[in-house]
This record gives sequence, C-alpha cells and structure tokens, in this order.
Amino acid sequence: MKNRMIVLISLVVFSFFICVTSVFAVNVNSILQQAEKNYQQQMSKIQDLTMVQSMEGGFMSMENTIYQKRAKVNNEVVYKMRSESQVMGMETVVIFDGVYMWSVNPITGQVQKEERKFDPVNVWRMIDPNKAEYLGEEKVEAKNCYKIKAYDALWMMGQENMMDTGQQENTETEMYSIFWIDKKDWVPLRAQNFMSTTKMEEGKKVTMNNIIDSRFMDYRKVESLWVSHRMVISNQMEMDDPGLSAEEKEQAMAFMNAMGEMEMIVKGVQVNTGLPDELFDGTTLEAQEPLFKGMPGMGQGETDAEGFNSEQLQEFMQNVMEGNEGFQEMMENMMKK
Repeated sequence: MKNRMIVLISLVVFSFFICVTSVFAVNVNSILQQAEKNYQQQMSKIQDLTMVQSMEGGFMSMENTIYQKRAKVNNEVVYKMRSESQVMGMETVVIFDGVYMWSVNPITGQVQKEERKFDPVNVWRMIDPNKAEYLGEEKVEAKNCYKIKAYDALWMMGQENMMDTGQQENTETEMYSIFWIDKKDWVPLRAQNFMSTTKMEEGKKVTMNNIIDSRFMDYRKVESLWVSHRMVISNQMEMDDPGLSAEEKEQAMAFMNAMGEMEMIVKGVQVNTGLPDELFDGTTLEAQEPLFKGMPGMGQGETDAEGFNSEQLQEFMQNVMEGNEGFQEMMENMMKK
C-alpha cells in the first residue's frame, strides 16, 4: 500500500509538472519563432515568385500581379517586390528595390521614393513579442489554432500614417490585431484588425470604430510554399457623432460600410521562373497626369453639381490617403452636401 501511494503521488507530481511545463512552453515568443522558422524554410527554396490575384466586393474590383525576387542587398537576403494593380479602371505600380519603395502618387502624378523596410521572408518579425499576448487556443474551420493579440503590427491598417493620427491634439487612437495561427502548418487562418479613434469636436466626443476581419482559406502548396488561394475580407465601421442627425449618421454609415465583404482569389502562382532584374528598378517609373486633371466638367478650378471643384477633391483624396486629421470633418461635410 505504501509503495502504491508513493507511485500514485509520483504520477500526480509528474503530471502536474508536465502540465505546468506545457503551459509555459506555449507563449508568444515560441509561437512567433516557430512560425518564422517554418516560413523561412518555405521561402528558402523560392528564388522568385509571380502571383496573379483578383478581388471583387462592394464597389471595389481589382486585378493584381505580384512579383518577388530573392536578392542580397547590403549583405542581407531580401525579396524585391513589384505590384501591378488595376483598381476600378486605374493602373498603379509599386516597386520595392530592396531599400526604397517607389510609386506614383495618383493625386500629384509625381514619382515617390521612400526608404522602407519590406521583408516578406521575415514577416513574423513585424510583431514585437513584448507588445503581444497569448490568448490561448481556438478552432478556425475545425482546425486548432494559437490565438495571439498584437499591438504594433503597423502594416495592418494604413501603416505609420494611421498611428500618427493618434498623436494629434484631442485625438486618441487604439489599434491592435488578433491572429489565429494553424498549430499544424504554422500559417495564419484568420486575422482581425481593430482601430478606434476618439476625438473632441466643439466639446462633444466623436468616436469611430473599425473592424477588418480577414479569413485565409484554400491553402495549397506551390513547390515549398503554402499559399492561401482564397481570402475573404469583411469591413465593419461604427460612428458616434452627436453633431450629426440620425439621417446624416445613416448616410455616413452607408458610405463607410459600402465596401461590404470582399473576396480575393489567387488565379495562378509560379515560382523560380527567372524574373529579370529590370522589373524591380524603381527609376523606370514615370510621372503621370494627376488623378482629376482632364475629367469632364472638372477642369482646374471648375465646380461640379455638388459644389466641389478639382482642388477640393484632390485635397479630400490626399487626406484619405494620408489619414490626416481633417479627413473626418471633410467626409462629414461631403455627406451633408
């Protein structure tokens, strides 16, 4: 009996030890490290990649081709990138040459060049473990996932410009993301991005909440790389502005949620085809005509039926793109008109 009690106590202690060890072994650091290691292994066999995508939803339609090529820049392995998009009839090109991001500003028509870190091979490093927390496990589409919350994934919405709005006077901004990572294949199955902005206007508190929910489905292996061939994105925005009437609020909400649900489909993926270096040369981009120049009835200084001229529209679009403080006020004035 004494020996049996000793064995029983030993088993209980051992089981408790295993349980405690398991709990502390699973944390944000270990999850991110394993996800990064797995992704690097997949990308190590990819010299270049070409992906063709299309997206439909709400009033948005887009065709997009992404090119990536492995290169060594400043003694570091990076992936140069080129994105060619057609969005509602407008064509855009963005190039990352390993150091600089090149693009054409649609408002001014001028070529833009800015230094930016873009590293698809180390995408998981964009999440700082010190600003993230482990939320446990949860199923997504019957698959077991690790669930983590991150406060500094700046790429999730508008990048640094969106964070800058939180530093403006009388404005408070909260942003965070929640990711569900497949325990088996270490790929993201779902991501939710939250942004809440609170601002005082004429002594009244104005609040805007936005949630973008993305689901990554239909993963297929292309050579060594797992690629999601179907992504569904839904957008939900809420606004509380005491300065607007019920009708104006309804109109503004309808405008902001017009995107509804969007679906992105990968039409094709090719790897290691030998993409030429010229594709990733940002100096080849040329200036274009400004977005609103030459539009019928919208010549420089002319006014449309709603009382807006081309300069006002350019200012409005610039504020939308840059996330400036005046965007909300301009949108509200637009909705009233």
